[in-house]
Amino acid sequence: MKKLLCAAVLAAAAACHSGPPTILITDEDRKAYGHDDEAEERRAREQLADIQKRVESGNLPKIQFEFDKDEITPESDPTLILVSELLMKNPRLKVICLAHTDSVGTEEYNLDLSERRARSVKSFLVKQGVPPPSIRFKGMGYSRPLADNSTDEGRAKNRRVEFRVTYRDWETVY
Repeated sequence: MKKLLCAAVLAAAAACHSGPPTILITDEDRKAYGHDDEAEERRAREQLADIQKRVESGNLPKIQFEFDKDEITPESDPTLILVSELLMKNPRLKVICLAHTDSVGTEEYNLDLSERRARSVKSFLVKQGVPPPSIRFKGMGYSRPLADNSTDEGRAKNRRVEFRVTYRDWETVY
């Protein structure tokens, strides 16, 4: 009798199920329907690299800050607007903003300054419409110089903002 009752309950529950069947989507299915995350990520990386090359060549302004502050100068707007447009066109894209300083001042001070500057860049991008969860930021201080910090030119090259692109969940990044 219990087996018959259980079978009747299961049959009734199955008959009440009105939703669509569960469908599993594989990576191959995604690619077949135009959702190739690797290709999208590659294109976004290429576009971001193009923006950075244009900055290095002088065709776009470098992201700069007021002296000894975290306030972004207005001259930086065109570059940051291009980055924000890229992020808004790629809503699944996640970016890590890395701010660097030169070696003038203590390590602790420069780490704090670079952290505040990276936060300012995130705030700018969010004001442009980029969803806040799409951006993480980190101050690097002067831990990764590109040039010699003993010259004005070298220090100017070391004061920079970089972006790293990822589509991964944040939990896997950190």
